Formats: sequence, C-alpha cells, structure tokens
Amino acid sequence: MPELALDARAGQRAVPGGMAFAVRAGIIVAFALLVILSFTHNVNWDEFYFLSHIHAYLDGRLDRPMQTFFVHGFGWLDHIPGHEMQQILAARIVMVGFLGVTALSVHRIARHHTDAACANIAVLAFLASGFVLPHGASFRADPIAAALLTSAIAILLTTRLSPLQIIAAAGLSALALLVTIKAALYLPVFLATLIWRLQDRRIALRILGAGLLSAGIWAALYLWHASGIVAAPGIDTGSDARNALNTTLLNSGLLPRATESLTWAILSVAQIALAMLGLLGKRDLRRGIVLLLFAAPLLSVVIYRNAFAYFFPFAVPLLMVAVAFGAQRLQHARLLSWLVMIMMVSAGLQTARSFAEDTATQRATIAEVHRLFETPVPYIDDSGMIASFPSVGFFMSGWGVTRYRAEGTPVFADLIAQARPPLLIANKQTLIQTMGQAGSGSAILLPEDHRVLRQTYVHYSGPIWLAGRKLTLGPEPTPLRAPFPGRYRIETDVPVRIDGRVVTFGEVVAFDETPVTLMGPPGTPITLIWDTGVDPIQRDLPSDNIYFGFWGFQF
Repeated sequence: MPELALDARAGQRAVPGGMAFAVRAGIIVAFALLVILSFTHNVNWDEFYFLSHIHAYLDGRLDRPMQTFFVHGFGWLDHIPGHEMQQILAARIVMVGFLGVTALSVHRIARHHTDAACANIAVLAFLASGFVLPHGASFRADPIAAALLTSAIAILLTTRLSPLQIIAAAGLSALALLVTIKAALYLPVFLATLIWRLQDRRIALRILGAGLLSAGIWAALYLWHASGIVAAPGIDTGSDARNALNTTLLNSGLLPRATESLTWAILSVAQIALAMLGLLGKRDLRRGIVLLLFAAPLLSVVIYRNAFAYFFPFAVPLLMVAVAFGAQRLQHARLLSWLVMIMMVSAGLQTARSFAEDTATQRATIAEVHRLFETPVPYIDDSGMIASFPSVGFFMSGWGVTRYRAEGTPVFADLIAQARPPLLIANKQTLIQTMGQAGSGSAILLPEDHRVLRQTYVHYSGPIWLAGRKLTLGPEPTPLRAPFPGRYRIETDVPVRIDGRVVTFGEVVAFDETPVTLMGPPGTPITLIWDTGVDPIQRDLPSDNIYFGFWGFQF
C-alpha cells in the first residue's frame, strides 16, 4: 500500500548488527524481569480492589455494572490454591501476557513503516520507559485495555480490513471500553488511523464501519452484563459515568499529577528525544498529525486526575512508534547507541527500586486473617485487601474519600450495626490515622466515624484490629456493652466478675445486646476482643507499611 510508506525503508541502515542484538537481548531480559517482579513486587491497593470485584461477582455481591466486565474472564482465579496473594500473582502472569500483546502491536505498527531493528528499538523503548517494569503488568484494567486497544489499532493500520479483521478490531475496541472507561482517551488514536489511511477511500469507510460496529458490540455486551447486576445507589451507570468524568477530568485542574508526569519524563528522557526526532524528522504534515495523535493518551496527563504511575504503561505504547521513526532518522549510530544505553540504565534503576518493595507484610497479614477466619466474614479496610470476604464501607481512594467528605455524612455506625464486621484492617492512610494514636483532629474520616471505629475495634497484631472494647475498672461496678453480639475473649491481669461470674485471662464469654456489669480491683485494665475460635498469634505481625505506594523522585 503506497500511502502507508511514510518513511522509506531503503537507504543506509541506522542500526548496526551489534546494537540490534543488544536491543533484542534487552527485550528478552525485560520480559524475564516482568515475570520475576510479578512474584516479588509489592501489590498495590487497587490490585486487591480489582480482585474483590471478581469475588463479589462469584458470590452474587457485585453492585457496580460499569468497568467490571473483566470479571467474566477471571473467575478461574477462585480455584488458585492459597489466598488473595497467590491469586493476584497468578493474574499478574496473565498481565505479562497482555503486556506482551501490547509490545507486539507496537512492533507490528512500527515494522510496517520502518525496519525490523527500529521496530525492536520501539519495543525496548516502551518496556524501559517510566513505570512499565514496576507497574506495566500489575493486576488492574490498564494492561488489559492497552493490549486490546493497541491490537485494534494495529489491525486498522496494517491490514486490508477484511470482514473478519473489521469484526476483530471492533470487538477489541468494545471490550477495552467495557473494561475501563479510560479507553476513551484513545479516541484521538482511532482518529489517527482514519487520517493515516484516508487516501484509500474504501479503507477509510471500513474504519468508520468498524467504529459503528464497535459501538453496537459495546452496547449489546454492556446490557447483557448489567442485566445480572443490581447497582447500588450512586453507582448506577449514569451516576458512575458522571462521577468519573467530573472527578478525573473536569474538576482536576492542570497537571493534577505533576510529580508522576515529571518522574516519567526523567525516566524516559531517551524515549522522548527519539520520539521528538520522529515527530520532526520529515516535513510531512499528515505524518506529524498522526504521530501527535498517537501521543494524545499521554498528553491527557495535563487534565487527567488519575495519571498515577500505572497509567503511563497504558498511555505511552503508541508514542513509541515515533521512537522507531526517530531511530531510523539517526544516521550517527553512536548517538543512537547512547540513547539505547540510557534506556537500559533507566530500566535497571526502576527494576532495582522495585525489588526493594517486597510482599512480606502483605503475605503475613493475609495469611493470618485466613487463619483467624476460616470462612468469610464482613470486614472494614481501605481497598478490599481480603477480596474473598465481603467488604463493608466505601473504597477509600483519593476519589472515594473526596466524595465521602463532600457528602459530609457519617456512615460507619449504621454499617457496623447492620453488617457487624468483626475485622478491621488498617492498611492505608485513612484507617491508619484513625486507628493510630493520633487525635481526631488529624483524622481523615469525619469525627463521628473516627470515634465509632476507635470505640468498636481493639488492636490484635500488625494492621489487624478485631471487634472489642478496652476499659479500666473504677471503684464502682462498670457497665459494659459489647460492640455487637458475639463471643469475646477476655484479657485481664487479674480475675474479674462479669455479672457476678468470675472470669480469668483467656476465657471466652458470649455477649448479647444486653449490657453487663464488670467488677474487680480498681485500675484493672480489661480488653474484650472478638474470639475467632483459634489461638491468638504468638508473634506479632510485621509493623512495616503494607503498601509502598507509587514512588516519585525517591530513588
């Protein structure tokens, strides 16, 4: 197809054989590192949240139709031996596969317009760019959507668009939008495919037809998916879409994630240099517009609130096509060698930083929860860490907390009264501040919720808190009501009387909603803590942070 030859492949080869071999080796090493990091890198909170939707769907608890279509493809995780950590690590291997599909799509598009060596450099540039090795294969919607979208773009750009190819491109695009609404950020890239192939009217019409077909497939699949879900108030389709639009785009200001964006740029300086060479290398307005539209998902960081570290592996793949053009333009192999070396150094630094963020505390915490509770119980945490248990409360992301505080309505007193969750995990800043020793003035939660949680749960070990009460006996009989009915273990230094019955350390007492009277030596501290039916842990859980978060300049 003559109109696709935007850069001639003939002429002096820009990439010598030694460098071409090093680039191929670098790609292989990068994928090997991705597999290793899948097992060792700290699991981020929204990976657990992503997994919790799958368990909610399997248990009939899923109440959110938007951006949950992926649950149909991951039900097999429930059969993975072990608990949530093993399930996420298995899912991450699948995510490595999706990242591989994205890399293949980048290679196919770049190879269609440059040579194989430059296309390989584009793939290496993608894998070595900022945050791809640490987060490109994490268990969330982004790797799935990136693979689906780039595959659809590759079909639209590099094939004759037979009926089967049109259906494939339309289906892939529809699935991406079903997985995450942020797939809409790729709309300028789809426009680029139309501009790129506009000289062939038949192909252009087929691309438009694929777009219409994609909309139809999306609507049909979404209606089917949503028909089996009863949406909770405030997260029905319309409300969810409006909240996502307002929170992530319309009310975010300029460069809401400036630190992440600048960090990505520093880690990707060689890629940026080659992409700029590709964009400016030939005075061809059509090619320049197309390559600029390829950069549109990345440029959305100007207004996109959720441009966290994991967003960049989703946003930058097709920008790397411009890197291939830049590599082909360079006639000085030494400069190209230096740029490739800088990419590899950046990848090495990111990998070293990622290996320092392990999963030890997460593994120990989750294992202890499952030891304590052999069957699922309601629980409170920030982000659905025990995905196989029903979570009580809201997702305490930045977006979730912002909405909660804007509404200004305490929620936990009613939730605890209804669900009676015996378990709380203080695994992220909101609950860490609440359950820690800081005063209510520093709490993120509303004062009533802060007070209710601190009055309802007592510390067990590490980030685990169990339902209970702490009090100190006075000279007069002390009235006590358990947080909610159940069996509680008594921890006391000396025997005490509960409604006249002598109770010693470690005894288990069943409480109902009726208050009881405690008597004992004045000043005696007493703890009531939920009895799980197994012996308490003999050694404290690690006190390290469960989540390492997203690093910026802290190399």
